[in-house]
This record gives sequence, structure tokens and C-alpha cells, in this order.
Amino acid sequence: MLAVAALAPAAAAHAQSGAGGAASSPPPKLTSLQCRTTCSGPAYARAGSEVRLGGSALGDVRTVTFLGARGPGDDVAVAPVSASGRRVVVKVPRKARSGAVAVTNGDGVMSRPSASKLRIEKVATRRATSGPGPAIDVALSGRKVFFDGERRPTLTYVLRDDAPVHALVQVVRLADGAVVAEFDQGDVPPDEQRIVSWDGRVAGATAPDGRYAFTVVAHGRHGATATTAQAAPRSDAPPPESFVLLGHKFPVRGKHDYGGYSATFGGGRGHQGQDVFARCGTPLVAARGGTVKMKKFQSRAGHYVVIDTAGSGIDHAYMHLRDAAVVDHGDRVRTGQLIGYVGDTGRASGCHLHFEAWSAPGWYTGGSPFDPLPDLLAWDKSS
Repeated sequence: MLAVAALAPAAAAHAQSGAGGAASSPPPKLTSLQCRTTCSGPAYARAGSEVRLGGSALGDVRTVTFLGARGPGDDVAVAPVSASGRRVVVKVPRKARSGAVAVTNGDGVMSRPSASKLRIEKVATRRATSGPGPAIDVALSGRKVFFDGERRPTLTYVLRDDAPVHALVQVVRLADGAVVAEFDQGDVPPDEQRIVSWDGRVAGATAPDGRYAFTVVAHGRHGATATTAQAAPRSDAPPPESFVLLGHKFPVRGKHDYGGYSATFGGGRGHQGQDVFARCGTPLVAARGGTVKMKKFQSRAGHYVVIDTAGSGIDHAYMHLRDAAVVDHGDRVRTGQLIGYVGDTGRASGCHLHFEAWSAPGWYTGGSPFDPLPDLLAWDKSS
């Protein structure tokens, strides 16, 4: 039986090399990146979005450089909105491209590129009006999203009229036409861009997997109503502003297989999980977001990490990682976020992920392991 005793977590130590040359102040260092306004997720921004950078020695930052992924010619440098010792706020410039970010202080010392990459969305709205009322331009970000993931389904809309228009944005479940979420926007000025994101919850609970769509209903001042509800190009096609919501993402992000009998739940000596075989170094992501409950090394499990998953009461354990997990005890992680790499540490026959699922209240805290294979197969097919 693969059993692991829970031990007190150890904090990870991170080394930072110094910058070359003489400088009158410490070199700036970036440790976090998060989009704060007009975003569809922490790492998803657009021109005009405000992004918050965290780190150290940031009080003297004079420029923020958006490092385009295609090469140096994509770099765009702008002055920050504000800078303090541990935080910089910057507005995304129009010409910025997706990629890492770096900062430069008053001595001309540039930080290392951020570990996280900022994804710049290009939003182009389309006219989607049905009805005699105001014209409505809409755009959708996120065609396939995961509950508690790094990106939310996000609608951008603009109302075209000669006066403010009362707007209501709805999220509709296409399987039965039920309205599962509503956002009363009040009176919206004409030509003002508005953004609405949905967190994937219905009455506080996780919405079931399926296809959903945003609908905008606009009531003009003369009583005429316009909507985007009937704007699909074909009656048998999903609406253009529709998206698929999934509760989990398959954790092994590369070619893989499930092994033989001994690799399944209950096989061998009371195997408590499911083995998924893949090359060492294959990325592993969180099947469901949540909080890291445990990050340790154990002689049988090797490097492992346990995540208390959001909104489900279930714990997921990931074992035999190549190295220590890239997330730390107490960290909040998102569905689909990188947590480590497939390895063969501990008592492992070949490179593989040993994955366990435990019922509430959790992993070795009163819960019980159950066979995760049906869930893994379903996630593998859908994500």
C-alpha cells in the first residue's frame, strides 16, 4: 500500500543571484504578476489593463518593459503608474505583446524577466443586435475555461445609442436554457466599454460541466429592447458568445498511458491511487485549483504535493515528482496551474505520476481514498 505519513511542511528557499556591475541600490526583483483591472484572469490583460507587479527593491523603478515573446523587436517600455518597495502598478500599453515583464530602476539596472508571462488579449467586438432597440457590440474571451482556473469566461460589450441604456448581462446554460447568473449593469453610457466575468458558480455551488453563453439585454429610453440572444448564424449552432466550462483539467500535459493492473486502484499491495506513465519532465498541472496542504519528500512517494481542491471537499495527491513541487505549502493554486514535473523519485518503477483522490475531510485527516480512474479518463477526454 502506498501510504505517506503527513509531516510538517518545510518552507522552500529561493536563491537570487546578484546583478553584475556596481549599483547604488539593490537590483529590482520580480516575484509575482497579476492583472487587476479589465482582465479575464490574473495573467490575461489587454491594452489599458492595470497590472500589479510584486517583488523587492521596486521603489526606484522608472520603466516597465513588456518583453514580447517573438523577440527583442516586440519590447515596449513605459513608465509605471506607481512604484513602492514591494509593488509596481503599470498600465498595459497599446502595442504590448504577450510575454514576460521586466523592470528597470533609476540606476539603469534591469530585473530578470518575470517567471510568469502576461497574455495580452486582442479584443475585437462584433455587432450582435437582435431587436429594435440599441445596437450592441460584443466580444468573448475564453472559449474553453476551467472552474477556479487561471482564466474566466469574460464578455466585453459596448452599447451604441444616443443616451444611457439599462443593460442586463445573463449567463445561460444551453442544455436547458436556464439563466444561471445575472449581472445588472444599471444605466450604461453609450460607447463605453464594459467587461463582465463569471466565476462558474450557481447559487454558491460549482456549475456543472457544459456549454454556456453570455446574453446582453439592453432597454433603450424609448422602451425598445435589444438582445444578443438570437444572434447565432444558424439555429443549430451554439451562439457566438458561448463557451465550455469544465470542472477539472487532466494533470499530465503530454503523451501518457495508464499502465497495467498493478498501476490501478487496489492493484498490487493495496494501491491507493492511479498511475499515469509519461516521460520524466512532462509538465504536471493542478487538476483542480485549491490550497497546497502538503509539500514534502518521502522515501516511498518521493517528491509529492497535496492540494485541497476548491468547492469539492476532495484532496488530490501528486507523487513521484521529478523535483520538489514549484508551489509551496499554503499557496493558492488555480486549475491548470503548473505544479511540477513527472519523475521517478521515491519507490517508483519508471517515470510516472501516482495520483490519489481522497474524500472529505481529506488526505490522512479522516477521509478515504477512492478510485480516481473514472475521473482521470473523463478529464483526459475533455481537456
